[in-house]
Amino acid sequence: MNPCEPFFAERCVACGECLRQCPVLRLSPKAAREEAARRRDGRPSRRILSRCQSCLACNFVCPHGANPGRAMLDAWHEIGLREGFPARAAYFTPDQPNNFRTHVVNNLPADERALVASWDNETPCDEIFYPGCNVITSPYLTRTRLLADQNIRGSLALCCGEMYFRTGQYEMLERTAKRLTAWSRRLGFKKMIIPCTAGRNMFVNVLPRFGAHFDFEVTPLLSWLLARVESGEIPLRRPLDLTVTIQESCHAKFFGDEYLDQARRLLARLGARVIEQEHCRQKALCCGIAAGFSPDSAYHPWAITKGSVRVLREAKRTGAQALAVYCAGCLQMLSVGQIAFPNGLPIYHLLELVQLASDEPPLRRQRQRAFSMLQGVVLRQFPQLLSRRRFRPTDLADESRD
Repeated sequence: MNPCEPFFAERCVACGECLRQCPVLRLSPKAAREEAARRRDGRPSRRILSRCQSCLACNFVCPHGANPGRAMLDAWHEIGLREGFPARAAYFTPDQPNNFRTHVVNNLPADERALVASWDNETPCDEIFYPGCNVITSPYLTRTRLLADQNIRGSLALCCGEMYFRTGQYEMLERTAKRLTAWSRRLGFKKMIIPCTAGRNMFVNVLPRFGAHFDFEVTPLLSWLLARVESGEIPLRRPLDLTVTIQESCHAKFFGDEYLDQARRLLARLGARVIEQEHCRQKALCCGIAAGFSPDSAYHPWAITKGSVRVLREAKRTGAQALAVYCAGCLQMLSVGQIAFPNGLPIYHLLELVQLASDEPPLRRQRQRAFSMLQGVVLRQFPQLLSRRRFRPTDLADESRD
């Protein structure tokens, strides 16, 4: 399923299943039918538009293939064009010069700053490891012998645009598609390994719908790790003996059950036993950042915190000994959430769990990184919470190039 397929209003019978089964909205059958009818007729209520997290689980439960999630993104797009966004949202806008990621990168330890600087390299090559913004803000994750031979290339300026897609900012997606097409052609690579499932979805499914022209193969890090563990290329010297629950990437569902199963197969190979959360696989909750995606939320820190805490509570209820993620963004957001809700459940990226099972201690710097992210929000976003100023990201992008 491609997340960029249009909303097929003619297929919608306003049954309301999309909104009734939504892991976030969870409307009653009657309310779900009423809201579905309003959305089909092009007049969705602000109630659902403000609470939606654009996880697009609705596309998978719709019995008629109407693709209702796109209707929400289209409505957000219209609101953004008409009203702009509150000033507080600028801090989470990728093309804004001083944003939450630039704050983290500017405050990285010296060894990690050196890594990030070395990745900003446009020498032509055949194969790259594209870190994406989330790994660029957690570069310590790549300091492992498992990735010693990888040719890591990228920078914050080469963001895949996932946050623009999830907020319905189509004009910014077109700019991102043009930028990344030009970059990939300058380097000329034919293979990309990507650690972020969101990035994979953007390169494979989304950006080509907004004008990108890519000529390379994309391999997710999860699949790459699983293949090497199963082949014995990565020897497992210290199998894990613990129970884990999984925080799903919101984008994993678009690659089907086989991809969703890969995280579970890898954990089983590592010696871990998976305990599923109430919301998992196609109906998994977002790590929290998506609670800030609607035009009304506009990355309000309270909404994002509540979203993260809800996930942490659900993970804790499983009784698992650890929470496993395969998205560095989820690792960061949930680590920040643990400052507000210290549930005592250690959070591991799957790459770190492979390190442990192969007898290589991971660096484990996410706690410090969480405080760095929180510091940036307090210093830079909090002062804008009461501002009545509004902006359009296209204006910020134009200013940053001037």
